[in-house]
Amino acid sequence: MKTLLILYFLTVAVWAVKHPILKAQQDHSRITITNDDISSHLIHTYDNPVDGCWESLNCTLTEIEAMSMASRLEFVKYLSTWRLDKLQATDQFHAFEGVITFFMRKDIAGPGTWLSLVHASSVEALQRGAAISLKLSKETGGNPASAKWADYFHQRRTGRLTDRGPHDLSWAIAEQSAVDYGIRRADSALHVEKPSARILRWMQFTRIYRTSMQYRRTILWIMKMAFTFTSPSVPMAAEAFIDWVTDVTDATSIGFLADVAWTLSIVGLSQDGEDPIADSEVMLKIATEFWEVFQMKKSIGGDRNGGAVYRRENRKKPAL
Repeated sequence: MKTLLILYFLTVAVWAVKHPILKAQQDHSRITITNDDISSHLIHTYDNPVDGCWESLNCTLTEIEAMSMASRLEFVKYLSTWRLDKLQATDQFHAFEGVITFFMRKDIAGPGTWLSLVHASSVEALQRGAAISLKLSKETGGNPASAKWADYFHQRRTGRLTDRGPHDLSWAIAEQSAVDYGIRRADSALHVEKPSARILRWMQFTRIYRTSMQYRRTILWIMKMAFTFTSPSVPMAAEAFIDWVTDVTDATSIGFLADVAWTLSIVGLSQDGEDPIADSEVMLKIATEFWEVFQMKKSIGGDRNGGAVYRRENRKKPAL
């Protein structure tokens, strides 16, 4: 069973990373960041845990990009705790927290960098989508993912997206749209160094996460058709595995994916797949690592949020 599930993950992963990082061919909007701006961002601290734009949910992309990762983490937690409860989505963005925590551990994606701009686009879209759904604003900021998150929140608020298939599809489409937009903006930004090959490979690996979410139903159907009469336990195990890997309410799975992808992105995959044997070895290592951690999680259980507790009843809303 382990071998079959690893082969499944390998297939999805290889398919996902074949998609190249998008380039800005049609979007000519730019973010102008000077060296002085970058210096001020690095030394800026947020004494007040709620910045002015947090409360009104109208932070611009530039303002979010200027935040440190610690501040972005607090912002996402603030959104989840104080604003997303009305949208039935207080636990839907622990995956965001897992990625930010990963950035902090590795000390990457600092303000003024390419990866910071891409990530800021995701946070901006989440915030603006919530503001639209809460009828606080109609502003999208030019980010196409804002409307997609607004639609996601509308469906959550009206009691839909209760099944994993439709839920994961809607969540992944919105997030992928934000990432693609962020890449276009970062590629066209002035005074921002181009990302390293390792960063680009890491971005390719993270596409696996969203690809598995978008095609969850198809993947499970194929597994069921292939093994129902020979190994009926395989589809059930595969579903549990996919559910863990793509659980947006669990910061540990996406955090682990980010760590493994970062480690393997030192070597990465061959350009345009000219070395399929080496590529297969890399992807097999990823799948094996995931399976072992998944089995460990099943055995010992654990905190869904990786030990981080951020509950509404235990916190007072910060004063403006």
